[in-house]
Amino acid sequence: MAFEYSCFISYPHGQENVLVPIVEDFVKGLRQELGAQDRRPVWFDQTLTGGRRLDPAVGMGLCKSACMIMLYTPLYFDEEHTYCARELKAMQDLEKERMKFLADKTSSLIIPVILRGEKRFPDAMKQTLYYDFTQIFFNSRSINVRQKYAKEIRKIADYIKERLDSLDAVGAALKHDCDNHCLPTIEVARSFVKDVLGKSIVTVSDSFPGQNERVEASV
Repeated sequence: MAFEYSCFISYPHGQENVLVPIVEDFVKGLRQELGAQDRRPVWFDQTLTGGRRLDPAVGMGLCKSACMIMLYTPLYFDEEHTYCARELKAMQDLEKERMKFLADKTSSLIIPVILRGEKRFPDAMKQTLYYDFTQIFFNSRSINVRQKYAKEIRKIADYIKERLDSLDAVGAALKHDCDNHCLPTIEVARSFVKDVLGKSIVTVSDSFPGQNERVEASV
């Protein structure tokens, strides 16, 4: 198969889309660095109508992407809004198949970038390469991701290009049906979240009528 996209951007929008400007600035910098090395675009859901996540388009775009950038905050693994977990689970399944044909089986196709919540980032995922971008400020008037983390963004682009070249070399052996590739169901994603975190999230009533509190419980 031929890859149409260099990488897929997976991220939570946050309350009132608070994360979107940060993500857009990161993506702009990544596109500039990758665009100097490869003609294939970055898959970013803002290219969809109104930025809406449409399952068929997302599933196809993810399958046709060589790598995935996982932009993490604790909202990434949210049982109520499971789109990020569905994307990650889908890419992990694709990665498992692709790794069978790659000589380098230690360099993941999933690149986590932590924006917030490093202490809550799953320990199992810290065993692979990840980047700490937690020194940005969401309440700043100016978005400075590209300036503050320019070197790191270049390293990410270089890494993606290396993995892209490796996948291109074995592309003929990959048999993904990307046009019909589907994301995992919401139920599968919720189970996946519990497996990754080792916790489930339950809703309990507090002492104030009409209010609820989300509590993490070990499973």
